[in-house]
Amino acid sequence: MTGRETEPRQTPDQVQGEIDREQRRLAETLDKLSVAARPSNIARRQIDRARRNGSRLVDEARALVLGGGAVRVESHLVEPEEGSIVLKGDEKVVTTYQTRGQLPPETIILAVGVGAVVTVGVVAWVVRRKKK
Repeated sequence: MTGRETEPRQTPDQVQGEIDREQRRLAETLDKLSVAARPSNIARRQIDRARRNGSRLVDEARALVLGGGAVRVESHLVEPEEGSIVLKGDEKVVTTYQTRGQLPPETIILAVGVGAVVTVGVVAWVVRRKKK
């Protein structure tokens, strides 16, 4: 006896049911792709992504300047579910934040000093340029 003789055979109705299921799954996938590929949806996703990135940068800058708030510790991509379709730019990122205490006074004094030196340098450069 070979392995083929012991395998159960599918009836034509079972084969037709399997084909119908696969066709429905393919149709659903194509519908999802057509919705995701609409220019308006692509633009909306890109705008949302830019807003998220911009707000994250603002939050991090605020945390550095004020010495409080949360700072990003680590980010990583999340693998999509098996069989899912991911369009470019739709990846999901998980970010870990950690709260941070006040900056030491030495750091604040150094930052103010560097800012003052840069400001004086720019003003001197502008004044010198106007004299020429």
